[in-house]
Amino acid sequence: MKQVDRVSKLKLLEIINRLDFFRQFSLEERRVLLEDRLEVYFCKKNFRVFREGEIDATFYLVLSGKINIVQTQKNRILGTVSAGEFLGEGAFITQGPRSASAVAYEDALLLRLDITALRSLSSAIREKLKDAIIAGMAQRIVELNERVQALV
Repeated sequence: MKQVDRVSKLKLLEIINRLDFFRQFSLEERRVLLEDRLEVYFCKKNFRVFREGEIDATFYLVLSGKINIVQTQKNRILGTVSAGEFLGEGAFITQGPRSASAVAYEDALLLRLDITALRSLSSAIREKLKDAIIAGMAQRIVELNERVQALV
């Protein structure tokens, strides 16, 4: 995974303005995140973003591409995360070990936020980030419930 420094802040702002995750953030709050806290990374297809079991309180938001969430011991794909969705929220919140690995299904561009950067944000931005993560997790629960109901 390689940090990307060449993408202009204006281009990144244009990209995140399209994502539902940032809907509740003001333009100024989005700029603050891009200026100081969020890092952009590029990973090639088949690159392992993180490993199951490792302790790493880092959260990722997919800007482009797709990332498979993989249970490595059973060699099974649990799901795929696409542009506008996030991964790594469990370890980010609990600061515990990763419950699965993440592997790029195709070339991907990711926004990265670690726990140290989160703590350095204003309380208003921090709360909006937490709310966006909770909303995304709730949406995943709804989708999983629908999948389970379809099996019954």
